[in-house]
Amino acid sequence: MDDKRDIFTKGLESSLHIKTNYDSKVLDYTWLEMFEETIPYIDNILRNPKKFIVNEEEVVPVEKSKKVTVESIIYLTQHTNLIQDIDLKTNDVKPAKVLNINKEESLDVYENRFVYTLIKNMSNFYDMHKENLLGGAYLKDIKNATYEASAKIGNDNTTISVSFSSKNISSNDENLDKSKGSIEDRLRGIKNALDGFRNSEMYVTLERMHTPEVRSPIKKTNAIRKNPNFQKANDLWNYLQSYDKDDVRRETSNNDYMDQGEIKTKFDDAFLIQYLALNDINSEGTIDSEKKMINMAISKVIEDILDIDDKLLASKMKAVFKKEFEETQVKTQERNKKIAEIFNRKLGNLNSYFSDSINILRGDQ
Repeated sequence: MDDKRDIFTKGLESSLHIKTNYDSKVLDYTWLEMFEETIPYIDNILRNPKKFIVNEEEVVPVEKSKKVTVESIIYLTQHTNLIQDIDLKTNDVKPAKVLNINKEESLDVYENRFVYTLIKNMSNFYDMHKENLLGGAYLKDIKNATYEASAKIGNDNTTISVSFSSKNISSNDENLDKSKGSIEDRLRGIKNALDGFRNSEMYVTLERMHTPEVRSPIKKTNAIRKNPNFQKANDLWNYLQSYDKDDVRRETSNNDYMDQGEIKTKFDDAFLIQYLALNDINSEGTIDSEKKMINMAISKVIEDILDIDDKLLASKMKAVFKKEFEETQVKTQERNKKIAEIFNRKLGNLNSYFSDSINILRGDQ
């Protein structure tokens, strides 16, 4: 086989033209899933925002006072200059002015300002990253190869021309949960939710008050530590603050070249195998029966030996075959000249096919 390979290689002229087109777009959908998971919890907070009572104190003329409270009387005892007159008989006090207290609910608490700032951060993040997810992920991998070769071995002129193509075009969205709908629909759902948040009473009120935004680190108030809604909101806050991923990983590669390396060698070997197979076909278009029988006989002997010892090395097997072959040859010549004549006539073919079979065991083919 090695001799044939050498002869074949010397008379071989071949070329392998390869063209590749690779384009891959991989997307990170983590932030999309985080938004979808957290939106219901933020909605719960906005429906029941935290409030506290604000007392607005104002000293007004008594006739303009809407309501006199305990705090108003205490204030008057501490500021006697506001007393206009005292009836000594009845001890009635007539104040000129009194303290008026207006009690109002306020949404300007830290937890609400935290959620207010989080919604702003979500909106900004969404606007910056939404376009990256549109169109989805995809993979395009196209390969084309054209192999042309000719070989002159003795009087044989053999040619081959083969073209191969491979195409893989897919969505490349294996990690995306398609049961939740398309990317476009999911982005639209997030956009609608954020618009609703910005139109909520709490958000509008704090926006109108020009409420200052909170900054990291977030204060661990009781509500933020213990309330499940605020816990989820805090998780999203931390995620956005530490986000440093690339939403889109794009890889492209286009090659057009004449290969001179290992790939071309494999094609050359395939050409050799095709040539040997073609060379075994006789004029009638069938495999030579004599060669076929010899191959079958050798194969059967090798199988029987390996059944006895499947760890036998090819080199050792070759030595055993050589020794037995030589001894058998001598005995046969001595015993029967006629058989020797027939054997010698077949010997050339047997040597060739025996060598091929041994090389198969060695992995040379």
